[in-house]
Amino acid sequence: MKYRMIWSLVYLFSGGLLSFAQDKSPYGLLTNLLSKPELSVLTTNVPKFSWIVPSTVENDYQSAYQIWVASDSTLLVSGKADVWDSGRVLSDQSTHVRFGGKELKQNSSYYWAVKTWNRKGDESEMSEVQKFNIGDVTRKKNWPGESRWVQFPQSDGSVSWTFEDRHPINYHASYPIDCHRKENGTWFIDFKQAAFSNISLTLRWNAHPCEKKDTLIRICIGEKSVLDSIDRKPGGGVIFKEYFVKVHDGVGKYSIEIPRFKPHYPHSQVMPEHMQEVIPFRYCEVNAGGLDLSVISAEQMRLYTEYDEYASSFVSSDTLLNEIYNLCRYSVKANTFNGDYAASQRERMMYEADAYIHQLGHYATDREFMTARFSLENMIYHATWPTEWIFHSIMMVWMDYLHTGDIDVIKKNYKDIQPKLMMALIMPNGLLSTRTGLVTKEFCRSIFYQGNALKDIVDWPWANMSTLKGGETDEYQFSDYNTVVNAFHYHALDLMENMAKVIGEKKDAFLYAKRKKELYKIFQKSFFDQKRGLYVDGLGLDHASLHANLYPLVFGLVPEKHKDSVLEYMKEKEMACGVYSANYLLEGLFDAGEETYAMHLLTSKSDRSWYNMLRVGATMTTEAWDNKYKSNNGWSHAWSSSPVHIIPRKVMGIEPTKPGFKHIRIKPKVAGLSWAKVKLPTIRGFIQTEFVQSDSKFTLSVSIPANMRADVYVPIREKGQKCTLILDGTPVDKLKFQEDYILLENIYSGVHHIELNY
Repeated sequence: MKYRMIWSLVYLFSGGLLSFAQDKSPYGLLTNLLSKPELSVLTTNVPKFSWIVPSTVENDYQSAYQIWVASDSTLLVSGKADVWDSGRVLSDQSTHVRFGGKELKQNSSYYWAVKTWNRKGDESEMSEVQKFNIGDVTRKKNWPGESRWVQFPQSDGSVSWTFEDRHPINYHASYPIDCHRKENGTWFIDFKQAAFSNISLTLRWNAHPCEKKDTLIRICIGEKSVLDSIDRKPGGGVIFKEYFVKVHDGVGKYSIEIPRFKPHYPHSQVMPEHMQEVIPFRYCEVNAGGLDLSVISAEQMRLYTEYDEYASSFVSSDTLLNEIYNLCRYSVKANTFNGDYAASQRERMMYEADAYIHQLGHYATDREFMTARFSLENMIYHATWPTEWIFHSIMMVWMDYLHTGDIDVIKKNYKDIQPKLMMALIMPNGLLSTRTGLVTKEFCRSIFYQGNALKDIVDWPWANMSTLKGGETDEYQFSDYNTVVNAFHYHALDLMENMAKVIGEKKDAFLYAKRKKELYKIFQKSFFDQKRGLYVDGLGLDHASLHANLYPLVFGLVPEKHKDSVLEYMKEKEMACGVYSANYLLEGLFDAGEETYAMHLLTSKSDRSWYNMLRVGATMTTEAWDNKYKSNNGWSHAWSSSPVHIIPRKVMGIEPTKPGFKHIRIKPKVAGLSWAKVKLPTIRGFIQTEFVQSDSKFTLSVSIPANMRADVYVPIREKGQKCTLILDGTPVDKLKFQEDYILLENIYSGVHHIELNY
């Protein structure tokens, strides 16, 4: 029975990892959270090792491990280790095991492998060998976490460029789905998706005797098309560019000389000199100008960091939802062209809120963590001007810890993120304000902001950037005491309290808890309108925007007795916010049990929707919902990719309840879907779930990696409705009902099939 069930699930999940017997050795090795450390160099000589525990029996977990580190890979193959042999260590730890051998030398390469013992004491085979490089460990960095481009010598005597402590960015060839010659002689090429890229063209020119043997032709690239031509006036910040390339008689290979990006913002980034410049485009036109010229081949040279295309997936009965997921998933990858989260062609600069949403999307789509780690540490020391963005650095550190389980990210950054709570801006009335003279140069330095003033942002873009009244802030009325800013302050206090507890800062934890409790009461008194049952934009104001209500909801500031009135008001507003606040709006609605309405917004076909991005022809998520909402709206911005993490976390309901996914919750919000399945990468392995529902039955199948346990919530249609539940072929006699779910606690690792019959 068990094996028939497993094989049926293998067919249900595309690319699944659902068989117990497939993994005979640890796999998914990480060195300092890098899946391919051989491509990078580490700036520490005490690396940490992680791996996925092989699962060979039900309820499997690791009971012991042994790590070997050697100076030569052949030593490991023969079972020897000249640098470190940990011996058999009785422990279930499979993440962040610290190196404990001889001192590792600078500018040297090493190799490691691991084997484990399962819960029965059975020994695994040795893992594959992983190489890692130690670079300069003595250099004083300009800021903690700084990562430079460096050259590292290879075994063949050559040198290669790479990043310190993170994967390098590389060009990846992509080929056209359409390449044809039009009647006017122009070649039209469609690469299916836009990407930050250059182009490699192989052209054949059959020059006539009377023609010069080399001549200039025009090559155009762009993000938007009109039929089989590039739109030369796409509007907003959508890309159209033309270049001239000198071609020669015969067959030759050509690329375009894209001018180097010129930074216009405080922390904009430029492409290193050893790499070709890139620009986002999907389409290319080769204007032969009457020449007998043919396109033999075309390659779009896409630039992005390491990315596993098979690490994540989602598909459901809603085809539009599937398209939105894929749009957002691709946007997460494509916008790592800088090696961090500095998305968008116009600025190429990171902002905390943008990076936070990109971070969550990256965790949801790939088992990679160091792009996020670098980005969050970069943002700590390069703060930007929006008030609410400052709090996002605290949020990024917490999310890193939650997804990696690496306590060092808190220990290392704790003191430097404390000022970002902005307690120095609290006024005698107990509210935080940036408009009462407390934002001094000294304060700005304390939060690593180089400017002289912060501005409350609420949402983006503002009215002056839109052709429509009010911008994306729902006509929010800004005042000295801002509801949204104080809601973020409350949330940051909650996270700092948690982090203080984790690293043993008990006094700080007590103070944060006390301040949070006080602020909760002050917040209700200052911003809640008792008569209308909703929150206003600021102290003493009457206007109540969507934002003034969605942020208290998502951050746990709305008392249970007021949730109905707040939600009713929010639902009247529809998507009266920008792509940034949509992230929090959807989270708040799903968490509040309004998944049907949340799904309505997620799959809306209005002009404020992800459908609209698809409709206008974008293949990456856009900076704003539409050009009319932002005059320079770009078509390459990952901060609007929130559905890619909302879907696995809130629709499929997979979230960590203990750091590093040691324990998880699976609580699907069906929201009108008849079936759906997902694959979610985690540091401990890949979680897969699938549900199918009909009038008489709901089935839920889950695959949980070894060294992980789960609380599984099975949704029921109506409270009190008679039903029977079968877990792995065995009826469950005593059902534990919790709200609209049946709770199955502490489900062990392996593949499980749950059937609920009405």
